[in-house]
Amino acid sequence: MQLTELNHRGSPPATTDEVMLIQETLSVKGLYSGAIDGIPGKETLRAVRDYKRTQQMPINNSLSKAFVDHIRHEA
Repeated sequence: MQLTELNHRGSPPATTDEVMLIQETLSVKGLYSGAIDGIPGKETLRAVRDYKRTQQMPINNSLSKAFVDHIRHEA
C-alpha cells in the first residue's frame, strides 16, 4: 500500500503496525504514554507533533511514508 499524506477523512494512512512502531518509538523517547495499540488517536498525534517539533520537522499530524521511514530508522 502506498501512503499518502492523509486519507479522505483527514486521518493518517499508516498501517496499524506502522502506528504501533511510531507509538513504541515515541514511548521509548518519553513522548508517548498511551497504549501501544496501533490506533492513531489524540495522544498519538500529540506525541507525533511533539516529536516533529524536537526534530525541526513541519509540525502536523501527518504519518506520511517519509515520517514512518524516519521513525523506522530511529527505532
